[in-house]
Amino acid sequence: METSLDSHPQDVEDESRERTPAPDEEVLTDGVHILTALLLIVALLSSIRLPFGEAALNLLLCSGFAVLYFYGSAQLPKWRESTQLLWLVGLTTLWILAMLVAPVGIYLVFSLFFLYLRVMDDVRGVASVLFATAVSVITQIPNGLTVGGVMGPAVSAAVVLAIHYAFRTMWRINREREELIDQLIATRTQLAETERAAGVVEERQRLAHEIHDTVAQGLSSIQLLLHSVERDIQGFGLPDEQTANPRRLLELARTTAAENLGETRAMIATLQPASLSETSLEGALERMSRSFAAAADVDISVIMEGQESQLPMRTETCLLRIAQSAVGNVAKHANASRCQVTVTYAPEEVRLDVVDNGEGFDPTEVEERPASLGHIGLDAMRQRAAEQGGVLEVESTPGFGTAVSVAIPVNTVTHTEATLTTTLDENPNDEEERWQA
Repeated sequence: METSLDSHPQDVEDESRERTPAPDEEVLTDGVHILTALLLIVALLSSIRLPFGEAALNLLLCSGFAVLYFYGSAQLPKWRESTQLLWLVGLTTLWILAMLVAPVGIYLVFSLFFLYLRVMDDVRGVASVLFATAVSVITQIPNGLTVGGVMGPAVSAAVVLAIHYAFRTMWRINREREELIDQLIATRTQLAETERAAGVVEERQRLAHEIHDTVAQGLSSIQLLLHSVERDIQGFGLPDEQTANPRRLLELARTTAAENLGETRAMIATLQPASLSETSLEGALERMSRSFAAAADVDISVIMEGQESQLPMRTETCLLRIAQSAVGNVAKHANASRCQVTVTYAPEEVRLDVVDNGEGFDPTEVEERPASLGHIGLDAMRQRAAEQGGVLEVESTPGFGTAVSVAIPVNTVTHTEATLTTTLDENPNDEEERWQA
């Protein structure tokens, strides 16, 4: 499908000449071969009424035309353009000579019309058809021009041009249709892989949240309780020899809990979306945009506005998943050429906007459909936003594109949680050091 821009022009030209002909193109070529064979038979039979010398010359010219025609037709895809043009010149010369010997040879011009347009699929082919038509008329002047003698070649040329134009249009439509089908198959494959990967990532994220809310929080609580017990022991005022063993056991328990908490957080980090664990939200959106742009041939841009701040992993994951779903809908359904993904940081909220210039739709009509006919993606995006306390809005009008917007509130507690989580993930023992301080 694709041709490298670094390819040599001659390589591209050779590739186009050696391509496999379309079925309808083969039908036209075979039809021209049959027509040429019949016309040659008629021209050869006309030798019966000619004097011996002229008959022998006509037989020689028609035989030469037949050999050159059928040999060249078989070798045509392998020849360079210059060789093809020389072949046409040879056929045209033999045709003119045969027409001068036996007027019935004029009918071979039908075959030449098709050959001109086949080899020179541009203005040169049309000019060659007009030239052959003029020659057909001029050669009749010595015997006297008639209306039929002029209209015959002219009408024949017009019919051949119309047939050629019709077939070229069919070939172009078929090629475009094949390319479109290939693009749709590639896009569907890419989107299916993306959706499967998104399902796996979503389940991993759910497990990460469950582990964070149960095991990790439980281990953190155990550490806090152990610190409280240690402070209480110190407050009793007992001699060190009496508290040495309990304090040793408490320290061992605290160390074990800290190590397990660190391993749990490492497990949570591996279960988080790889795109976010390896880069920022902007980087993850850029990567996602490049993937969909390549699959659906859409110009997708990512814009970050406002003062970027550290967001909780859940919030970033929510924004990324909603963006993936919205851009996926653009690539799959919108038939758009451009799409813009904008993330805006504000003091009290973070906003995601996905806007395209596609076909648009009626949001009310889509929401009223049965689940089997669509709108599950919109419901999933709304649910994701609601889980983070946000609201998702969809604005669209048929023929004027679509805008998907989601705003998720961000407060001081959320920022503190995000910063603290990031710090503890980097060094799980920081919590213990703060207590010892």
